[in-house]
Parts: sequence; C-alpha cells; structure tokens
Amino acid sequence: MTRDAVVPVLRSGVLAQEFCRSVARANVEAVFERCFYLRGGDEFICVGGADIGDGPLTLIGNLGRLSDFQLQPGWPAAVCERHIVIGKSMRLTLDETESWHSPAWPICLSPAGLTDTCAALARRAAFEAPEEGLARHGVGVPETSGHHPPLARIARPRIAVFERWLSGVLDAGHARLQDSKEAAEALIGLGPGLTPSGDDFLVGALALLDAIGERHAHAALARAITDALPGLTAPLSACLLRAAAAGQVGEALHRAVSSVITGDVDAAAAAAGQIGHSSGWDMMAGVMTALGIAVAARLETPPTAAQALALS
Repeated sequence: MTRDAVVPVLRSGVLAQEFCRSVARANVEAVFERCFYLRGGDEFICVGGADIGDGPLTLIGNLGRLSDFQLQPGWPAAVCERHIVIGKSMRLTLDETESWHSPAWPICLSPAGLTDTCAALARRAAFEAPEEGLARHGVGVPETSGHHPPLARIARPRIAVFERWLSGVLDAGHARLQDSKEAAEALIGLGPGLTPSGDDFLVGALALLDAIGERHAHAALARAITDALPGLTAPLSACLLRAAAAGQVGEALHRAVSSVITGDVDAAAAAAGQIGHSSGWDMMAGVMTALGIAVAARLETPPTAAQALALS
C-alpha cells in the first residue's frame, strides 16, 4: 500500500460528522476484517465499506481490502471536516460525502398484530439466537432445553427489574428517576466484549420504544442510561448507547425493528442475524421485551392520541 492512499468517503452518519467537526486528534482503537474504529476521547466512529451498513457513527468508503492498509491499533489520526489522515497509510477525504440519516419509522400493526409478531419472534429466537446470548433464554421464549448459560441466569432477574420498571412507566405515565436508574444499571455492562449483551438489550429496547411512539418511556430510559453510563461499560458500547438514547440507530437495527412493527418476522430475524455474532439477537431480546410490555399496556388501557395515530 502506498503512503497516504486516498479513500473517498461516500456517506457519513450524523454523529460521525459531529466527530469530524469536534475532534482534532484520534487514534485507531480496533481493527476488524471489514471495518475499523477511530477514538477521540470518549467518542468513536466506525470506518468501513458499504457491506457493513450505514449508521450514525459510520463512515462508508471505497476501502477495497482493509488488510492492504496494514492498520494497527494505536496509530494516530489527524481529523478535520475535509479529511482524516491515519498514520502514513490512509487519507479519508470528506469533500463529497453524503449525509446518512435514519429513515422514519413505518406505521406499526395493531396491538393484536404486534402480539402475534412478538410470539412468532420468540419461537424463532428459541432456535436461531446464539446459545450464549439473551434472546434464546428470554421471557416468553419456548424452552428448548433445561440448560441456561451463566450469562442468561444472571440476566433474567435483571431483565425482570427492567420489565417491572417499564410496565410501571407505561401504566402510570411517569417514572421515578431512581427506579429508572436501577432498571438501566441492572443491565449496562452485563456480559463480555466491546458491546456487552445488556447494552445491546437496552439499545434494542430504546429503538422499539422510539418506533412505536412511546416518547415518555424512551426519554426516561434514555436519561437513566446517560446518567448511569460513566464507568459501567466499555467505552465503545457507551458511545453506542448514547447514540441510541439520542434516537440514532444503525441501518440493520432500524430494518429489524421496522420489520417487527410491520409484522415481517422473517426479515426481522434476518436483520438480527446480520449484526455481529450475538449483538443483533441481544438487541432483539430488548425489542421483544419492550414490545410485549407496551402491547400489554395498550390492550389494557385506551391509547393516547399519539398512540392511536401510531397504530392507525
């Protein structure tokens, strides 16, 4: 690879654009087969080819084979709105970059239709979700064996805390800050890896609440997560949680949640399977949990004007 190979960036997520405006110096944080992450302070962006999908933190460029650039964690990057220079290997140009914004959510099914979709997804999760994740062992998922991995055993009572909190918010219309914080803290940082399963669960729940128009519950959970975040999880995962709390999710999760609320179970399961090894299905566990509680609340009480519009 020649020095300073020029790579045009085709699309940029809204938070990636903010990163380029506000961060002057960054470092290569992690390098994977199809993408790499740059970190500036507590903020991250993901750089990859079109096959990784668009997202709020993502720069999509014509990278070709990423291994040709021989990027290494720790390499410095000089950042500005026009370009990013990474070591002596790569120059990302931003002059002709298009902005990517998450599209509007589609109109969702009736509560009865959502109930059927949630049940069908739970059946799919029992066989398709990774054994070590949360979705296969979630509430409402049929048992396929008597065995629960350690993470699932730890997670189940914590998810129950979240369920009680969300049910209370949707039933009573308000949330005590302390209760919200406890519900978030029970799951933030739960599990190994750059994006722990508990964090992925919360990202999925946030996306679902946004998609079905539960603004108050979304705002309460978002505030609780951002208040609780410092030091509780991996820095990259914290950045993704902040993005979801701000209503910003990636293309694949948006497609998964859109498929759920319109009743396309096959498309929802396919989209979940495309997000990491278990992250997509861990997000789906949050989606299914939040959806089940929201539907139950809507069936028990007359919908608000906003909910009626969302369900019309």
